[in-house]
Amino acid sequence: MDENFTHLQSFIQGIIKEAVETALSQNNQINPKVKPEGPEQSDSGEILNVDQAAEFLHLAKQTLYTLTCKRRIPFYKNGKKILFKKNELQEWMDSGRKSQQDETPSQDRRPIRNRRQR
Repeated sequence: MDENFTHLQSFIQGIIKEAVETALSQNNQINPKVKPEGPEQSDSGEILNVDQAAEFLHLAKQTLYTLTCKRRIPFYKNGKKILFKKNELQEWMDSGRKSQQDETPSQDRRPIRNRRQR
């Protein structure tokens, strides 16, 4: 009896596998641009809440609220929730990058304390 049950179980699994493969191939023919989600996808479009964004930016939550209030950081508002896109936060951080000393033009090499004219 166990042999019949095992045979029936493998037969049903084969039918289900074949049906799923057929459905997936038909779906890919209809929607060829749809990519299956998986770990290989980048998380750059990931939506973050205030806690996650504060952790990602290494800022206090209150500082993040202040930046959104002054509209100095890209954000979205869904009702009362403030949301952020991770890739936009990364771009925002990159746009604030200060140039290194060798990248700045050599306009004035005097020490800072001597630049002040009285």
